Amino acid sequence: DKHSSEPPVCLDWFPHRLAWQWPNLDRLAIRKNEDYAQLKELLVQEDTRGGISRQEAVSMIPPLFMDVKSHHWVLDMCAAPGSKTTELLDMLHWTQEEDGKATGGPGLSMPTGLVLANDMQANRAQMLAHQVQRIPSPATAVTCLDAKFFPAVCGEDGAPIGFDRILCDVPCTGDGTLRKKADIWRTWKLRDSLGIHSQQLSILIRARQ
Repeated sequence: DKHSSEPPVCLDWFPHRLAWQWPNLDRLAIRKNEDYAQLKELLVQEDTRGGISRQEAVSMIPPLFMDVKSHHWVLDMCAAPGSKTTELLDMLHWTQEEDGKATGGPGLSMPTGLVLANDMQANRAQMLAHQVQRIPSPATAVTCLDAKFFPAVCGEDGAPIGFDRILCDVPCTGDGTLRKKADIWRTWKLRDSLGIHSQQLSILIRARQ
């Protein structure tokens, strides 16, 4: 294949040169084309052990706007399948030395903050737990709750603890994937978007409380 020898390209807008992409190679080609068998095996192995995370570039953008620091308490209200959650968790560790608020000795320093990841569906929460387990960090927890009624988190003294950052990647109809799934137009209906709006708004209101 003419693209088999093309190197991945660094996405310069992502911190620490940690995001790379094959501009002319997609997941379907890697999965179906025997020319990419070794590459596929490597990607699967690294993904399983937590060495890499595979996700769309556009999905990597929202967490960057949150300016997460190592001491922040971060809530991901609708987190499954977990790609943004693992990115947030990585960011928590990236900044541990930058802001000087990490604990532990050399090679053992941990952020004092955490990422709390939530999803209301049990099967998706299980998928979410599997995702975050790939990153060996104690600074994370997974819950299975309705984001519209997410309970207050309290400390040992019973006083409510607020979050420094909250990500609401609310349920949606997937209209934005039209760029890669043109057949969506065949079944698209305005009522689908209107029908889910109240749920999206309720989650946002709860996050702001």
